[in-house]
Amino acid sequence: MLACALRIVRALQRLRRPRPAKRWAVVAAAILTPSVAVAALVVPIASAHRGSTAPPKATPTASAEPTPAAEPTIDPAAFAAAARRPAASAPLQRLPQVDLAGLNVAGIPRAALAAYVTAARALRRSDPACHLQWWVLAGIGYVESGHAHSGGSAAARWNGIAKPPILGPVLDGTHGFAAIKDTDHGLLDRDRKWDRAVGPMQFLPSTWRTWGGTDAHGRPRDPQDIRAAALAAGAYLCAGSTDLSQQQGLATAVYSYNHSFDYVRLVLSVAARYAGLDPNALGVSRLPRDQPAKKPGAKAKPTSGTATASPASSTQPGSSGGGASPAPSTPPSTAPSPSPTTSGVPSLPPVPTPTSLGG
Repeated sequence: MLACALRIVRALQRLRRPRPAKRWAVVAAAILTPSVAVAALVVPIASAHRGSTAPPKATPTASAEPTPAAEPTIDPAAFAAAARRPAASAPLQRLPQVDLAGLNVAGIPRAALAAYVTAARALRRSDPACHLQWWVLAGIGYVESGHAHSGGSAAARWNGIAKPPILGPVLDGTHGFAAIKDTDHGLLDRDRKWDRAVGPMQFLPSTWRTWGGTDAHGRPRDPQDIRAAALAAGAYLCAGSTDLSQQQGLATAVYSYNHSFDYVRLVLSVAARYAGLDPNALGVSRLPRDQPAKKPGAKAKPTSGTATASPASSTQPGSSGGGASPAPSTPPSTAPSPSPTTSGVPSLPPVPTPTSLGG
């Protein structure tokens, strides 16, 4: 019985022993497992030396976007030269508050729009290097007289001639106005003692004598006629080989028309609105600022009148029956102004119906 029991125990022990294949598999796993672990550590290290295809994770930094540099101001020397030209219009004491968002080409009276477009076309033929655009004239016409608003331009059948005539304040040196003695014997401004700005583009009589030109019969043109006034303004702006397609040329030409940076800023802002442009495309952001006017014994106050998006006030252009009041200033220089282009001022055409604003 004992011998039989021992044989049974040995048989059970043989059954419990692992088969050779399984035993070698276990041994191989025990040998290979450390190698695999080592390889898992070695591969990333090698990849770091040879260049891995996976990009490394970027470490966040505190660096900020670079601040764009401010646009340089237009060369002051260019404005100094423009200031030596006799101004076309009288300095303004207060510029109108303009609702730029409310401006559009449809708001320009038909005869005024036709005058601006026709004048720009005529000047581009006689002085192509100037590159005058109609909306520059429209900017001046709006600021100076609201497109001849007080001269009847709001009437549907307005013929382009201001009735009643548009006359600026008497420039007698009182009430803060400039003192400019009579230069036209009262023929244009009805004053034999002092000058007054005249017409939709508010020319000083002395400047009109140079730029107004004559009609087919050799008679001086009427500054109250917006067609003649627009042509004269265009000829004035284009004098001196000025290229109005350049920001500096445009700004200095308008500055010579009226020696005020705030005036230039407003005119170009209005012009840009009519042209469908950003005012900064015309160099508005590069303009200097007017120096505050100083009064004896009073603290200087900044000049008003920059373009705003607020509703138009009672100082709407042309609402007072004439141009805005001129600010204190010295009379225009007596130095001769540039002569009109050698090709001459174009003849004055009749008021057409504007069919295209791009010409």
